[in-house]
Amino acid sequence: MENAGQFFKKFSVLMAVLIVTTALVIGCGDGGDPDASDDLDPDRKVPEVRFVSSTADDNQIRNEAVQLVADWWEEIGLEVDIQTREFNSLVNRVLAAPEDKDFEAYILGWSGRVSRSDPDMFLYSLYHSNQAVDGGNNSSVFKNEKYDELVSKQRAEMDLEKRQELVFEAQEVLAEEVPDITLYYRDEIQGYNNERWEDLPSMAGEGIFNEQFPYEATPKTDDAEFVIANSANLDTFNPFAAETVYEWKFLRLVYDKLVRLDENFEPQPWAAEEINVVEGEDGEVIDVTLRDDLQFHDGEPLGPEDVVFTFDYMFEEGIPYFQAFLDPIETVDLMDDDETIRFTLEEAYAPFITNTLGQIPILPEHIWADVMEEENLDHPSQFDNAEAIGSGPFKFDNWERGEYIRIVKNDDYFKADDIDVEAIRYDKYSHSEGVFGALENQQADVNENTFDPEYVQQAEDLDHLTVVREPDIGFDFIGLNNYKEPFNDKAVRQAAAHAIDLDELVDVLLYGYGDPAGAGQTISTGNEMWKNDDVKEYPFDIDKAREILKDAGYEWDSDGRLYFPEE
Repeated sequence: MENAGQFFKKFSVLMAVLIVTTALVIGCGDGGDPDASDDLDPDRKVPEVRFVSSTADDNQIRNEAVQLVADWWEEIGLEVDIQTREFNSLVNRVLAAPEDKDFEAYILGWSGRVSRSDPDMFLYSLYHSNQAVDGGNNSSVFKNEKYDELVSKQRAEMDLEKRQELVFEAQEVLAEEVPDITLYYRDEIQGYNNERWEDLPSMAGEGIFNEQFPYEATPKTDDAEFVIANSANLDTFNPFAAETVYEWKFLRLVYDKLVRLDENFEPQPWAAEEINVVEGEDGEVIDVTLRDDLQFHDGEPLGPEDVVFTFDYMFEEGIPYFQAFLDPIETVDLMDDDETIRFTLEEAYAPFITNTLGQIPILPEHIWADVMEEENLDHPSQFDNAEAIGSGPFKFDNWERGEYIRIVKNDDYFKADDIDVEAIRYDKYSHSEGVFGALENQQADVNENTFDPEYVQQAEDLDHLTVVREPDIGFDFIGLNNYKEPFNDKAVRQAAAHAIDLDELVDVLLYGYGDPAGAGQTISTGNEMWKNDDVKEYPFDIDKAREILKDAGYEWDSDGRLYFPEE
């Protein structure tokens, strides 16, 4: 439960917002609106905005943010219908094909995994028009030729300063066009059990449960099982089907990659022994050789043919989650020495090593090559893969769906001697209160997701918990469906941006544990190298929002409801 001071602070501010909202709504309906008219064609009335959100149990902060934003949007004449969905169902709905998206707005977030410190993920993958497909990351269906050109150029630019200029210009376009409204960059705040564990590494954007964690964490008791508590469910162990950060944080420990990023975001050869640029001054051809001590969890050796198969299989079958990182590749070939894997790129791709080699999981060819025929599947994403076989530092042990997943140390792993964690268990709780209770009662060792703000002080008051706070490079945002009315109109998107009090969201919902963002500002304050601080901003201003709409030809009736411009 919230302590009294936190409760009354939150309650009083929410009441203030409610009072202001009520006053403005009353003002619109009592004849005080000089822009109101009763002589409007009902066919011009802007339809209800379907606004989809997580449930309060899945994410209380986002759920409350939607309530506030809906009230503010009502002040500019939008009718809002809030529809809640369980988290994985919400993600599936948002990532549907453009024509199948049955909503006008949604709220979600992108986690700041270390691999996303390069701006290509949050600029190209989220907003290039070729990613606006079924399962693609451009879930708002933003399409802009100038923007596509900029983000394509930045990923091919190997000169750091020139690339930064392109990245900055791309952010200016996003801020002007407002495909989405980035709300805030939350601090990553976690608590771990200091009576059971020490030397836990914490990283910006990821917190404690990061890729370095297994190699540094030291148990202080004979029980070396690390227990993670979270309210989000894990739906799949299939790399072709995984869509949430929680699934991928587990999958990356089960499936190895050619490269892993260290605590300084620097790429380190991992399953790869060597990575060499062999042709082209801009790195169009890259040769990779593997370590000679790799094997899958079932004892089968991992060879270069598995790597070639993985990339060819993903090219052939398609994997939207990674498509932006696969697109630059022209071919992947096994050379005549039967050891060298050659990646030939269509053009230079600056983040190839970090974004592509650092994220694509290596699949065992002997399992996946015939799985569609054997299982009578249309696509590998339909494969249950309940007992996943990878080659990573941990291997599958047990999965009670909706309750927990357990993976255990792979004793045959080439770095097994560096790992003191014997097992990792992910326990699913129905809400954040249950997660905190598990930490409080020492049933869990860490919270996976950042604390809801009301629990931070309570966690700091517990002697057995050490609270760690890191800046995030991810963000929460409101997605606007650019494919459908009314948000296919930039004027409405800009007005909607002015009708959100970002400072209020940070103060009320985050208790100040974060930074306000802004429309199109997907590069966070924690990513200083790539953050453009000089972009168009949309301060909270209902009058300005209504002015933008009026100038674009929109009108209001006497009830304050918004109408499209006359054709």
